[in-house]
Amino acid sequence: DVYKRQDIYSLSFVKLGSGNNLIGYYMYHGGTNKIGKLSTFNESKATGYPNDYPILSYDFQAPLSEYGEVREQYRLLNLLHMFVQDFGDVLAPMEAVDSEEDVAVNDLKSLRYCMRTDGESGFVFINHYQRLAKLEDVDEVVIDTGLVKFPQIDVCGDVSFFMPFNMKVGENILEYATVQPLCCVDDTYFFAAVENIEPQYKFADGTEVSPKAGIDSVFKVGDAKIVTLTWEQALYARKLSGKLYIGRSCDVYEVDGKICAACDGDYSYIYWNGTGFEEVCVKKEFKNAKAIFENILSEPFSPMYSEELNIGGKRKTIWQRITVDSDQGFIEINYSGDAAQIYADGNLIADGYYYGLPWRVPARLLYGKTCYLAVSEMKDDFYREF
Repeated sequence: DVYKRQDIYSLSFVKLGSGNNLIGYYMYHGGTNKIGKLSTFNESKATGYPNDYPILSYDFQAPLSEYGEVREQYRLLNLLHMFVQDFGDVLAPMEAVDSEEDVAVNDLKSLRYCMRTDGESGFVFINHYQRLAKLEDVDEVVIDTGLVKFPQIDVCGDVSFFMPFNMKVGENILEYATVQPLCCVDDTYFFAAVENIEPQYKFADGTEVSPKAGIDSVFKVGDAKIVTLTWEQALYARKLSGKLYIGRSCDVYEVDGKICAACDGDYSYIYWNGTGFEEVCVKKEFKNAKAIFENILSEPFSPMYSEELNIGGKRKTIWQRITVDSDQGFIEINYSGDAAQIYADGNLIADGYYYGLPWRVPARLLYGKTCYLAVSEMKDDFYREF
């Protein structure tokens, strides 16, 4: 799954570093197609489209799933969104400057980086991820922008990050920092520590600070406070109504002034009160539904949309009856096949094409109904990436 989230994040990251100021997405939240009175609404080769898509599912492995679950790519993209929201007026006028040497696609050893700058300040963008390839670690990297020389760092693993130079922080000038800027709340500036890189700050007045990342990392310089979050903490950070909240391994959001979580059951979060973080715990009764799968030897009924189970030619289909004991939470279906469908009381309620991860379906779609799962066999007749 690391590749799916990095595929999405690194693409937006590289565009931002290369000069894009209008962050946008085709599918940010997956959805479910309706079924019309006379036909389905999905794209298919039979109706003149280049590809066959599921009848109902329009998930696209988007940052927010078809059923509203939060994926890793949402959390990564949110790092960019928070930054752009608070510092977009600074970034937007900056020009994109390429590295001195172009890096070929098949070059897995050289560092990929660029810069956005207004001639006095800016941000260095480093992308150490390439789809379907493993980049080699680059040790002892020293970035010299011509204005500022960063301290030596090691760039390891699948990471994409940017670092500021000559950035205004309150009335102070941050000469450089080996951390990624996140957002600002009143007089407090939040940064995220990059994995395997020691946080280092140097200010124009000569002040140098190397804090240990975490919620207790606050230090003051001039009229500003600075907090260095761990990368994991930053992934769950949300700026809501002008305040910063960090979910404890949960994704928080706000509804009518109330902080909620995009998860079932109990949850907790911390929020910045101006001088430190305070914790809030919320109790929420929840019992995830359990599902029973029973093998069916023969087709239980004639499915209305059997053509989806036979894309590219006739395929063997395995049927199972599904029974769930409540309408809470999700059921997880670990299947291996070509296409899968779920029928409830004879109606198609969910479908999908296999892509290597468990299929998660809300229990509420099945509870109290007679449900069947159909999975068609996988053949070696389609394009796959490994």
